[in-house]
Amino acid sequence: MVMIGEINSVLASVTSKYTKATTHGQKATAVHDALTAHAAQTQKSTLEFLATKKSVVKSFWVNNMIWVEGADHATIMELAARSEVTEILEDGIVTINDQVVDSGEFTGKQNMEWGVRTVRAPDAWATTQGAGAIVGVIDTGARHTHTMINHSYMGNDAAKFAWYNPYRPADATPNDLHGHGTHVTGTIAGNNGIGVAPEAKWISCKGLNDQGSGTNAALIGCFQFMVCPHHHSNPNGEKDCLQAPHLVSNSWGSSGGNSAFDASVATWVAANIYPVFAAGNSGPGCQSTGSPADSPSGTISVGATQESEAIASFSSRGPARNGENPHVSAPGQNVRSAGIASDTAFTTMSGTSMACPHAAGVLALMKSHNPALTYAAAKDKLQSSSSKTHPVSGGQTCGGVPDNQFPNHTFGHGRIDAVNALA
Repeated sequence: MVMIGEINSVLASVTSKYTKATTHGQKATAVHDALTAHAAQTQKSTLEFLATKKSVVKSFWVNNMIWVEGADHATIMELAARSEVTEILEDGIVTINDQVVDSGEFTGKQNMEWGVRTVRAPDAWATTQGAGAIVGVIDTGARHTHTMINHSYMGNDAAKFAWYNPYRPADATPNDLHGHGTHVTGTIAGNNGIGVAPEAKWISCKGLNDQGSGTNAALIGCFQFMVCPHHHSNPNGEKDCLQAPHLVSNSWGSSGGNSAFDASVATWVAANIYPVFAAGNSGPGCQSTGSPADSPSGTISVGATQESEAIASFSSRGPARNGENPHVSAPGQNVRSAGIASDTAFTTMSGTSMACPHAAGVLALMKSHNPALTYAAAKDKLQSSSSKTHPVSGGQTCGGVPDNQFPNHTFGHGRIDAVNALA
């Protein structure tokens, strides 16, 4: 992965021109137009150089990076010597490590899942159930025919671009042979008691393959898709930035300190797309938060709680390279949601991957209730409205802050609360 210069000055120039009348889609379009022009100009000579080599390349505008496959040592050294090249990174692999607890079939009307009850989503539904909010999900895909999530798939509506699989671009509709993405999507926008925002819409990008792992290149392709959704078969073809989601749920990550996704996160923030990330499952030790949850470019990082309101032992703690982490916590242990065995299957899983979509669901409710809500305001409100009285202290101190003093590096600002967040 070859980084060509920086994009922060370009993003700052674009965002300085926003007014209160600038719509979400217009912001995404402006960011897309500025970054594609910037990439075309700054990557030109490097791409011309690589065209003379026996390498396969893919250009990304979302972070001004070029993915290179098959470069030999001499080519890498020549790239490093070029003045426009600021960094060369090895293409990494992300692997999810959440625990599958059990599975089965839904039968009839379901009881409200404990996580949905705990964040008080049903009490918030008198105000909104998420209508108008669009949530992007980067994961293993989704079984879009599942009865719990099919109603909320944006591709069923007028939206032309609601799905992208960078591993198999020919796939025209969402699929998931792993199960993780279907489970996450259900917690965000599922019906019948499994989802926090059942009237929100979702779009999906398969950043993780059917074995539950993903390359940096595929994930960056998904970052790009979320800023400006494109036709599933061609990232360089027909696209419509007006269909960009309002927030993106990311239940994946690598070990902390990885800067590979920082520029892409900054692009989301500039486009007012809320970046929501699982903190990681490397607890209970301190300083165990993963990336991109720890990105200094700006994220909402989510830790996992148990039904008892104690922190889950696996939930990663801070402090991290961006300081405070996680930012909030949410139900993440023994969470039941949609499965992939059939269109009525369920699976119970544990991980901060399960906490992240609870937070994404609450943010969808917030965006539905106040369409003008900016990322900065949404993050501040989610944090300030989180419960400080319900989390059960385990007596742990990380970064010099005990877990019963808020904010801390275990629960963050507290366990999220939908009613407070809408107040």
